[in-house]
Amino acid sequence: MVGLVACYASTLQGMAAQWWNDEDMGHGFLVPAVALWIVWRERTRWRTLPLRSSWAGLAVILFAALAQSAGALGGGLFLKSVAFLLSIAGLILWFGGAELLRAWAFPLALLGFMLPKLAIVYNQVTLPLQLLATKIAGAMLTLAGYAVIREGNILDVRGHQVSVAEACDGIRYLLPLAFLALVFAYLAGSKAWMRALVMVCAIPIAIIANALRVAISGWSPALAEGTPHQLAGGAIFLACLAALVLFHRLVTSFHAHPA
Repeated sequence: MVGLVACYASTLQGMAAQWWNDEDMGHGFLVPAVALWIVWRERTRWRTLPLRSSWAGLAVILFAALAQSAGALGGGLFLKSVAFLLSIAGLILWFGGAELLRAWAFPLALLGFMLPKLAIVYNQVTLPLQLLATKIAGAMLTLAGYAVIREGNILDVRGHQVSVAEACDGIRYLLPLAFLALVFAYLAGSKAWMRALVMVCAIPIAIIANALRVAISGWSPALAEGTPHQLAGGAIFLACLAALVLFHRLVTSFHAHPA
């Protein structure tokens, strides 16, 4: 493992730099800690598994090395980060076998949330999410009885203009919310299908919550920037978590007691 960290030192530095500098990726520091904690929490179960070394793991490691080389030659940080995760999976498969890899599948999947944003995908979804947030926020304000003029990603509310910038595209809510949704479902003892369902539910919740934050900024200029804006965003994020917990309980109750 020390050798793996040494080989991917520059990649890990790049990932940590993005977590530190990109507010959308601030949760990245939490991801590996949670994944390691889950491995430790499940130690009684996986320690009983028979360890059978698999040469397929070496093939995965070699493939990851090729991906790392391609990333270094211009493929970018995302490709190198994926190569790092593949190398971890390859080492587990090589020394522990397929059963250990399956036992650690969930914490390994969580590590995907620490990957840097893939620029080509991020650039494609940013503008549509901005426009969607603007449209939903405008509808919320209209329903509340406010006169709203919407032009692209700009809302004019009683002469006060709110511009929905890239920072308000919803990714800042979506990524950490989906991550926490999976962790919560795991702690609740949910099966894989329930974890996936809760994570999927996090998508519309994050979109609506982000639009609500924009609507609040339009309703009160004092909440449009600075510390009040950050506090409002934090409160809305907590409300998102509460909504996910409620959704999980409703689905669990319905599944346990179908009509």
